[in-house]
Amino acid sequence: MAMNPYWQRWFNQRWFNQRFNQFWFNQFWFNQLCIGSSLGLLLVWGLALPTQAQVSLAARQGYALLERGWVNDAIAAFQQALQSNPQSLDAKLGLAIAYQRAGQDANAWQAYQQVLIQDPNHRQALSAIGQMGSYRAEWQPRGIQSLTTLLNLDPDDQASRTQRALLYGYQSQFAEAIADYDILLSNSPTPEVLLGAAQIYAYSGDYSGSLSLFDRYLAMGKPLANSAATAYALALEQTGNPAQAIQILEPRLQSLSLSDSSVIQVRASLASAYAANQQIDQALAILEPLRDRPEALLPLARTLSAIGRQAQNADLYESAVAFYRQVLQQTPRPSAGLLIEIADVFSDAPESQAEALPLYQQAAVQRPQDQSIQVKRLILEQQLGEISPAALQPQLQQVLSQLPTQVSERRSLALALLRIDPPNPEFLPCFSLPCKTG
Repeated sequence: MAMNPYWQRWFNQRWFNQRFNQFWFNQFWFNQLCIGSSLGLLLVWGLALPTQAQVSLAARQGYALLERGWVNDAIAAFQQALQSNPQSLDAKLGLAIAYQRAGQDANAWQAYQQVLIQDPNHRQALSAIGQMGSYRAEWQPRGIQSLTTLLNLDPDDQASRTQRALLYGYQSQFAEAIADYDILLSNSPTPEVLLGAAQIYAYSGDYSGSLSLFDRYLAMGKPLANSAATAYALALEQTGNPAQAIQILEPRLQSLSLSDSSVIQVRASLASAYAANQQIDQALAILEPLRDRPEALLPLARTLSAIGRQAQNADLYESAVAFYRQVLQQTPRPSAGLLIEIADVFSDAPESQAEALPLYQQAAVQRPQDQSIQVKRLILEQQLGEISPAALQPQLQQVLSQLPTQVSERRSLALALLRIDPPNPEFLPCFSLPCKTG
């Protein structure tokens, strides 16, 4: 389809104004969430049980059953102990551990909360909540809170800091995640820390920093899982090496069956790399098997929006907008990161601009300190005619009166300001730090 002059001007205006680095972030973490519960169940078997001297007589039977692996019997024993003594912290903790070992995540989550109500600094319960935060998106903020409490008690707790960085990443809170990873990277980082940081750096837009961390990790001879390989491919693609990204992803896709949990992620990443390499037909062909898979809605929307920009194809971009609308309909409590992602796409299409504004407003409620959201909202309000160009200037000045110090926050702010048309030289200082460091 030939692009009419209006769309041509629109895409030319927006090409360098939009980066879609965040679009891939939730795609990666979605796959991680799928395996998080299994990993957590493995971890919980290593939870330390209280010693017999610490346990009340009524709860002792429950712990004995746990040690034998009779989890359902242990649950019944702890429930009976709590009927006799509702304030027994030993029984509350035992019940939480037993629920988690039984795979009853929701019950375990609630049981650990009961432990923390009685003892807010209970380290074992705080740690368990932090680990379980990776099981479900709605548990992530509470997991971060629990891990923060642990780190306030012991700032040198590297395991808690590593898990908190992971959860910050899930929430697209890149500045906070990178702050944790910077501490971890300065102290003989493990391969797992290097790999996690490399992925966060990629999805936050620091592609050169990501490649450096991936190089350090790969130099250790460690394998690269499919989820990490897609982040590596993104960093390569965004640093001008889409052909190398294709070389990494093509053999991985060939080795995956349609039922494999990572096939959607790899296929979508490969399509993006093809598009960046000017192989638009191949990109669309590789996406075709995903169109009938409900679980592929979000990756499909992300990839089509990227290809639509790359090819300056209005039809593809409109298809991405339609898929994003379906994602919103199926997501009752979208995170701030998802709201921003969708609003960024909607605001770049004339027919969906008005839909973007309430999404930015919702995201701002979740992240009131995020200046980039406020900037995007104000610029969009001016574009929609809700405020005048003259009113935009002082409101932006107020938002930008104090610039963030984190590089990732400055980068997001600079990208938001690129939406101003025509550009305003007054805001050039906002671009200086990302240019020097990112």
